[in-house]
Amino acid sequence: MFNTKASPANSNKATASQETPGVSSPRWLILLDIGVLLAMGIILFWGTSTQFSNLYGDMTRYQCYAIAFWQGQAGLQAHGLLATPQSQCAFMLANSSSALTAKLTQHHLPTFLINLINAQPSTQPFRALPPEYPFLTLIPFSLPLLAPFAWYQGAFAVLMTLLAWLLYVVLLRGQSRSAAIAFAFYLALGSWATATDRFDLVPAALTLGAILLAGKAHWKWAFALLALATLYKFYPVILAIPFLIAQQQQYKGRKWLDWQRWSAFLVTFAGLGILILLISMCFNVINTLIPFTYFFGRPFQAESFPATLLWIGGHLGIPSQYVFTYQSLNIISPLTRLVSPLALVMELGGLAYAFWLQWRGKLSIAEVSLLTVLIIMVTGKVFSPQYLIWVTPLIALVGKANWKWLLTWGLVGALTTFMFPWHYDSIQEIDHYYLVIVVRDLLILGLTCVLLYWYSKRKPVTTATEASQQQEEPVNTLASGGLGL
Repeated sequence: MFNTKASPANSNKATASQETPGVSSPRWLILLDIGVLLAMGIILFWGTSTQFSNLYGDMTRYQCYAIAFWQGQAGLQAHGLLATPQSQCAFMLANSSSALTAKLTQHHLPTFLINLINAQPSTQPFRALPPEYPFLTLIPFSLPLLAPFAWYQGAFAVLMTLLAWLLYVVLLRGQSRSAAIAFAFYLALGSWATATDRFDLVPAALTLGAILLAGKAHWKWAFALLALATLYKFYPVILAIPFLIAQQQQYKGRKWLDWQRWSAFLVTFAGLGILILLISMCFNVINTLIPFTYFFGRPFQAESFPATLLWIGGHLGIPSQYVFTYQSLNIISPLTRLVSPLALVMELGGLAYAFWLQWRGKLSIAEVSLLTVLIIMVTGKVFSPQYLIWVTPLIALVGKANWKWLLTWGLVGALTTFMFPWHYDSIQEIDHYYLVIVVRDLLILGLTCVLLYWYSKRKPVTTATEASQQQEEPVNTLASGGLGL
């Protein structure tokens, strides 16, 4: 199977066949891929199985949302999911749209809108939308309903495992085997109990597809996938800016009002988003609007970087306390009025600097996308363990299997898994190990700052080919110790 006397030329060909997208692989490499996929699937399903006994976990909430949409409140009652205040779907009674409907009525909205809202009772089939997620999330929530009722969580985990496998294949064919294997490593280590327990792999996959298509200048398809990703989780919307910058750089010399400059964004991205938003409002106006307001009034989630500043302040004499609101553990403190604008300045400043580096030709679309997601993740007011899923494919895409990337992000993943699910049983336990969260968030912040510094030292490129070649520089520099991570 191995030719130890292969010539240098043949060796180079073998290496190329291993790493070049679209080139057929030797049989042993195919067996390696199958082994990695099976190992990743087993590890992720094992992690998710630890959550099966949780009656109030994410997957059980997804099941409630799906049944409520297709069968209404009668379907929930038929399955005994609303029998008592401790039942699996009892939380949905508190999320009724009636209270918000009453508030909107007090604001003297147009009569036709009030009548439309009153004609959409969330207790009826095809009316109840997830109050915390956009309309399209009902697709992955509903597919496991095809399995027997008691098998919902297992069916959902299998569905997400298949998606994780698809991401591996996309990275293998679209980038390299090292990137695909790095993805499997990061996902299994950092998202052991969340990758197939949550639906975040869906927007992550759509975002990765959009970035790969944008790198090949297939702008209509790129913006279409980006729109769909945004309609699952709102975070990818900010990537429309670097996508536009990359697209505009290809049309230098044309008039700014040239339709080709803006058609993909206006028709595909904005048009598709508005269309699906209108469809969602036809089902339920209130539940369509609630996700947009979900994050405005909530405090800092306990694992976010701003929350770690409040926690540090608490140990310096400024009181802070944990509160369970918005379905998550949060921290409130008098320091919030100072930390909140600081986090906003960090976020806007970091994004502006990354976009400026891209405009100067120092960042490829993959690199600026990675930095964008890292910045909004580390400076945002919410950081849940599943958020690592958003950035995992992008870390693998840019860093591949370089050992310093593996060490840095692998440590981030290990610390995240150490906290959830192993030390997340009570507020007291979380507070006891909170220093782990502080170290994890500082690692992400440090990686983001180091990458911004490294890319700022680059020489600008002038062509798409040079930009593609330059994307390999951080990986090679990391290998030689240039970033010092």
